[in-house]
Amino acid sequence: MEIQKSLIQTIESKKKRVFILKLVIYLIFLLGAKFIPEVQFYLSKFSGLNSIHRAILFLLGGNILISLGRIFTARIYLRKTMDEKVHGNFLIGITWISNILNSVVFVIALMLAFDIQPLEFLTSLTIVAAAIAILTKDYVNNIINGLIIMFTDQFSLGDTIKIGENTGVIEDITLLNVVIKKDDGYKTIIPNNLVLGVQVTNLSRLDHRKVDFQMELPYHLKFSLAEIESNLVAGFEKRIKKKEVANIKVELIAIQKEVFTIKVSLESSLTKENQIKSELHQSLLNLLNEN
Repeated sequence: MEIQKSLIQTIESKKKRVFILKLVIYLIFLLGAKFIPEVQFYLSKFSGLNSIHRAILFLLGGNILISLGRIFTARIYLRKTMDEKVHGNFLIGITWISNILNSVVFVIALMLAFDIQPLEFLTSLTIVAAAIAILTKDYVNNIINGLIIMFTDQFSLGDTIKIGENTGVIEDITLLNVVIKKDDGYKTIIPNNLVLGVQVTNLSRLDHRKVDFQMELPYHLKFSLAEIESNLVAGFEKRIKKKEVANIKVELIAIQKEVFTIKVSLESSLTKENQIKSELHQSLLNLLNEN
């Protein structure tokens, strides 16, 4: 879905205010420990309090750096996007990357709070980490594919896509799956591995959409397929010149005892689809009435 740039800029402005608040809190903790004697006294007297203070500084400092990188990246992206509408995938991608980095910073800060050296802890868990990586291989692949989807513009939030037998509107893109909402209201969760492993049709990016209509005609109406097709071409002459209608075809589908069935198909401009459907139906009715 193409999102209004003004809406994204509003969201980014809120994130900037949160960033400033975190920066102020960080400076209070940092300067308080350096210039306020009472704070220095308590930190030197209670080692546990000192560890927690150090962990908070690390957590806030890491979060501030990550937020700063995200803000600058989003700002550069919005400046390079000259049109008024932008795709939200890129911003979703950098948000998820910042969330992952913030999770890593939080885990390290938690270790510092309990006086655990992160490098020594990670070294001791090397074998366990390798086993976890093997067991979670599918999840890691899904995450990588999710990031690939987020940083491409093949489809975005709000686009109507067809994946295999599933057709619906994209409601969310996460690191593990794509959530689409079907016409019946049901939501389908599709793993990112499957999205990149099968043919995906973005119906929202098509210039034209195929329109089919079947009808039965009695034998006493001496129609020929070429005659019906030429009448339709003449009726849609103006729209064909404007490239709103293309590839009008009339096919014989079935021959029954008293009637024969034909299928009329054409390619319609997405913006004029409902009008063209209505005109097609009326043209066929007029053809019957004339005979």
